[in-house]
Amino acid sequence: MHVLFIWPNLNAEEGFSHGVACLSGALKARGHRTSLMNLNEAYGPVPTTEQILRRIQELQPDLLAFSVMSQQYRYSLDLAKTIRRAIPSLPIAIGGVHTTMCTQQVVQDAVQFGVWDYIGVGECDEAFPLLVDRLARNDPALLHTPNFYVRLSDGTFKRNPLGRYPDLNALPPEDYEVFDLKSMLQQKNGWQSILTSRGCPYRCSYCLNHEVSDRYLHEAHQPRTAYLRRYDVNRIIPEIQSLRQRHPYIQMFIFDDDLFTLDENYVREFCKAYLDAGIPTPFVVNAHVQSFTEPMAKALAEAPCMIVKFGIESGSPELRQKVLDRHMSNQQIINAFELCHSYGLHSSAFLMFGLPFETRAMIDETIDLVARIKPGRMRWAIFYPFAGTKAYEICRLANQIDYDKMNAMDNYFVASCLKFDAATDLLVQKLQRTFHWYVNARTDWETADIYRKLVEEVERIPARDWPAARDQILTRDRELSNGLLAQARPHYSIRYTEVMAVHGDYVLAEKGEAKDRAARRWVAFRNQMAAAQRGN
Repeated sequence: MHVLFIWPNLNAEEGFSHGVACLSGALKARGHRTSLMNLNEAYGPVPTTEQILRRIQELQPDLLAFSVMSQQYRYSLDLAKTIRRAIPSLPIAIGGVHTTMCTQQVVQDAVQFGVWDYIGVGECDEAFPLLVDRLARNDPALLHTPNFYVRLSDGTFKRNPLGRYPDLNALPPEDYEVFDLKSMLQQKNGWQSILTSRGCPYRCSYCLNHEVSDRYLHEAHQPRTAYLRRYDVNRIIPEIQSLRQRHPYIQMFIFDDDLFTLDENYVREFCKAYLDAGIPTPFVVNAHVQSFTEPMAKALAEAPCMIVKFGIESGSPELRQKVLDRHMSNQQIINAFELCHSYGLHSSAFLMFGLPFETRAMIDETIDLVARIKPGRMRWAIFYPFAGTKAYEICRLANQIDYDKMNAMDNYFVASCLKFDAATDLLVQKLQRTFHWYVNARTDWETADIYRKLVEEVERIPARDWPAARDQILTRDRELSNGLLAQARPHYSIRYTEVMAVHGDYVLAEKGEAKDRAARRWVAFRNQMAAAQRGN
């Protein structure tokens, strides 16, 4: 059979879906054909509905398979309605995060609008190829395929139980080539995502992981610990080598695991294998401040790891613990970043604002903490309550969700869907564009005075004038940064995406200007710190 995947990734950064790549690999291992429509503005104009229909008719797939995040579901539903009217005989499946978190909504829409024929829930690496096999041979057992809701002749659905968690090391290799990897790598400056694991032991209120593990616990009797799985190192290293051979323009591997540093022994084993294999490409990992040790830092620094990313989210301990279920202290955060820096590792902080019950004082705590830890780079988002999460229920019960705003959103970077007073809503909008200015202004750098004046200017802008002022920020930020870079004066500036700010010394180093005095100062400082740390 020929399965055509549709991955709507609209109004978002160019990305890579491991879910699609895993399913495509599993299907090809069974002898099926696959293709993909990756809908994202980064690769040219997004095709119209009519163009998508023409493409489907040209490819003549036997099955259409949507993989959908929550913000893209409404678009996907409308597109599926049009496809169903135009090609009523084409079966349509849907899976992804949204179907797992909001299963009943998807089933209700399928019944009401007559769209989805197969609704996948959970990890379908084994179930989806089984469904396609049964569909290909018109097997009556299709109705009983695990992990799937299957449409019956009367328009209702048969619900099948979840199967077991897939054994990662028994799965076929991911099909990276179902994506136009060459174009993607060009768009992302040679950065390629890889997974070495699935699952996370933490139970943050805004995340889907604990909801997924709870569902498997209750429906499939799979213990929560079974959710945490890793690919063997001797599988991952050859995969990396093969990717580098096929795509020599890869400049960086991003290990997008929820938590790469879960197991110290695995980290050390992986780093040693990476070194022994002679892979020269640096990499990026996700860490947790409560799961980051000195042996890990040492191994990562030698491997060579370039960036260690930590989820901080908020500088308010009260907000982290009572709303986000992130039970670490500010001191633990500070210690993790200091450990990172002592081994010369480039650190990254993930942050959120526009959180439920967040006050101006709590936002100030976040700004102050970031100014204290001085990460190599920072990335921020506006809080979004994903349906099915505990955070969504917190917001719903507090009547904080503006559903009109939520239904109109297709990302969580530009605006909030929570009900704030006018002043708070305006502040969130301003932080979305100038958060790093606030951080610069709170540092002990000699450039802080420059940014204090800018923050004061931003604070004075009324709501009616903010949209026009906002459109000028990126240009002003880059012009100011270029001048400060020329003088090797420390600061953060927007780089790479509109919600990421990078320390000036790293900007110079990443541009190949390592001989610049700022970069040399940074390297000397890190080497000094690393030597002192090892001496202890």
